Amino acid sequence: MIVLLGLGIICFILLLFFEDLFPPFLQGFNMLFNDRFPWQVWIGPIASVIAFVLFILAINYLRKCIAPIQEQRFYSEEVISNLKKSGRLFIIIALGTSFIRIVGVFMIKNLTNRLAYGGNLGGQIGVTNLMQTTDSSVWSYLGAILSAIGGTNFFLLIIGLFLLVFSSVFKEGQLLKEENDLTI
Repeated sequence: MIVLLGLGIICFILLLFFEDLFPPFLQGFNMLFNDRFPWQVWIGPIASVIAFVLFILAINYLRKCIAPIQEQRFYSEEVISNLKKSGRLFIIIALGTSFIRIVGVFMIKNLTNRLAYGGNLGGQIGVTNLMQTTDSSVWSYLGAILSAIGGTNFFLLIIGLFLLVFSSVFKEGQLLKEENDLTI
């Protein structure tokens, strides 16, 4: 799986920069970085790939917690630190992708305005122009922002907070266990 992913990335890079090496039906990928598709279009997909890698890393930290928990070592430092790391990663994923998607809503609006109308459809969309728009337009922006945040990011935020609370409970349990072991 990882080998195929690596080969795919290498072929994509070769297609972008050395398209002469490939048959004609695979050429033409340089249009991805011309005037019609500026770098702002790539922020969302790149952020999704980074979020996916962070998600896999967070799941790996959770996987490392399984063996000590099965051995009844709930209060070990390994479990506490891995739960905390995993929780922080879930929160970073949720907040980061939500922020990028919200910014993406405004960037895509500006990009489509520029492409379709040559930039003459009300200027740049920003906070000041958003406040000057009509009520229906404000509601459409709020709807777009709420859909950009999505239920998945909200779920990841809740999971991350739960894991942080769980790690702090285990930390308190570790302190109580050490105190109890000393009194015997």
